[in-house]
Amino acid sequence: MELVAGPPSHWVVTLTGGCQVDVWADAVTGLTEKTAGPEHVVFGVLVDVDVDLQDQFEVTARVPARSRRVEVAVARFPRDCVQGVETVA
Repeated sequence: MELVAGPPSHWVVTLTGGCQVDVWADAVTGLTEKTAGPEHVVFGVLVDVDVDLQDQFEVTARVPARSRRVEVAVARFPRDCVQGVETVA
């Protein structure tokens, strides 16, 4: 497995109890407050992984079918437990 997008960004997730969690990821989904939206805030990194090994990861997005390049989840939080998310420069 190899990182594709270079070093991941640094994110700080503030939970509803005030605790903060540091996450390094390329992307985050599920931040919108839509009632029909996702139930989780998911952070992912873009990596190259052998197609035969991809079932060992939580693949959250794919480039073309049967490609080595996929996004895999590195952190998942229930959306109602997240107070805020910000990037660190």
